[in-house]
Amino acid sequence: MSRTAVACILATLVVSAQAIADEPFWNQRPLRYWLNQLQVGDASAQEQAARGVMEMAAEHGSASVAAAVPLLVPCLDAPDAPLRAAAADALGPIGAVAEPAGPRLLKLFESDPDATVRRSAGMAVAQIKPGTSDFVVTAGNVLARDTDAAVRQTAAALLVEVGAAARPILPLAHAALSDSDPMVRVYAAAIVGHLGETAIAVPVLLDGLQSRDGAVRAEATGLIVETAPLDKRVLPALLEGLRDEDRRVRIAAADGLGVIGPPAIAAADPLWRMIHDPDEEVRDHALKALRLIKE
Repeated sequence: MSRTAVACILATLVVSAQAIADEPFWNQRPLRYWLNQLQVGDASAQEQAARGVMEMAAEHGSASVAAAVPLLVPCLDAPDAPLRAAAADALGPIGAVAEPAGPRLLKLFESDPDATVRRSAGMAVAQIKPGTSDFVVTAGNVLARDTDAAVRQTAAALLVEVGAAARPILPLAHAALSDSDPMVRVYAAAIVGHLGETAIAVPVLLDGLQSRDGAVRAEATGLIVETAPLDKRVLPALLEGLRDEDRRVRIAAADGLGVIGPPAIAAADPLWRMIHDPDEEVRDHALKALRLIKE
């Protein structure tokens, strides 16, 4: 064998070794293994593979797992609901690269018989097609019609994130202000508030601050600052939130005061007292808020 041929073989081996080294791994197995499981595995193996793709996308970036997209899309039609949900969960972090899955995810978001799949599909398509008209219309339909409160919450929360792009579904957001679920009402108020109707939004958000559910109080605390930070009712509400029994509410209140900044100087003393809060994260957020207020 000539020296040239040997050199070519060695160069090929070096390139192959580099490609293997660059390939993402999950659970001690390379991407190619999980791609094969998506093709030939049973439903359980495919579900695990989809979870692996999701983890690799989060760690290494969407481009590293782009080859999984055409293998994940058929899983969205699987009879097994956990597999459909896992495929949706995996496609979301891949982002725009997974655009071919968009139409199917929209359909699942609106009409899959399984609530977990509907939520996963909604969150996935929000990452793949954020703010697009077809996503906004579908999310509005889900907000208005879904029988599962958690799915309506997901739709409403995703519509909060799109901001002004949610205007086409403003009438549906108005209707959701009377939803039976308090979290949906809070998110609906944030939607209409972001669209300029703060006079309607603030009373609903203030009502959310009185919820028996700490998660609802925490969300309302953060959203009222986003919606109407200069409303005269917001600062007293945040000061009250600093004393809430739920750490999530105390953190959200401190963060909100930091967002308001120097106009929230009345919160300086209560925030200093929070330096002794038993929760380390609460203490950290209180210190950050103090720095922002005193800048």
